Amino acid sequence: MVTKTYRETYRIAFIVLLTLMLSACAGDKHETPAAPHMTPLPAQKAINDPSNGQFMDEIAHYIAAQNAPNNTRYEFTRVDLNGDGRREGIALMKTPHKFWCEEYGCRMVVFAANNDGFNVQSEIAPVRGPFIVMNEQTNGWKHIMARVSGRSGWEAKNVILRYDGKSYPPQPAYQPSVQYSLNNATGGVQIFP
Repeated sequence: MVTKTYRETYRIAFIVLLTLMLSACAGDKHETPAAPHMTPLPAQKAINDPSNGQFMDEIAHYIAAQNAPNNTRYEFTRVDLNGDGRREGIALMKTPHKFWCEEYGCRMVVFAANNDGFNVQSEIAPVRGPFIVMNEQTNGWKHIMARVSGRSGWEAKNVILRYDGKSYPPQPAYQPSVQYSLNNATGGVQIFP
C-alpha cells in the first residue's frame, strides 16, 4: 500500500511539473525576433584537377594544330605552377628532331590547367633539360630554370624563366645568365633530367 501511494504521489508530481512547464512556454509573451533574411553565398565551382588523359588529348590537339608528324614523341610532367590546386602540364617535344628541335635544343610547351581541361600558356624554344620548377614566383607563377647551350659564339648558361603575366619568355637565349647550378638549385622540383 505504501508503494502504491509513493507511485501515485510521483505520478501526480510529474503531471503538475509537466503542466507548469508547458504553461510557462505557452504563456511566454516575449517572442524571439525573426532572423533577418540572408542571401545565400554564391556557389563556388569546385576545383577540378584535369586528368592525364585530358592532358594527352590536349597535346594531341596541339600536335595536330602545328601540322606536326603523327609520330611525334615527347616527355611530359604535371606540376602546379600557379598555386590554384590544378597541375599544369609541361611537354618537352623530342622527335622528329627536325620538326621540334634545333641544334640548340627543343621546344617546351606549358599548358595551363583549368576545370575543363588545358590550354597552351607558353611555347619556349630552344631549351635543353634538365629544368627546375623553382619555389620563387613572379605574377603568381613559379619560375622555371632552363639550360641554354649549343649556339655558336654563345656561352652555355642557365636562365630563369619568369612569368610576365601572360606567358613565360618564348626565347630563353635572351634571358640573363644566372649563377644557380641546375644540379645544386635549392628548392623546387627537377623535371626532364
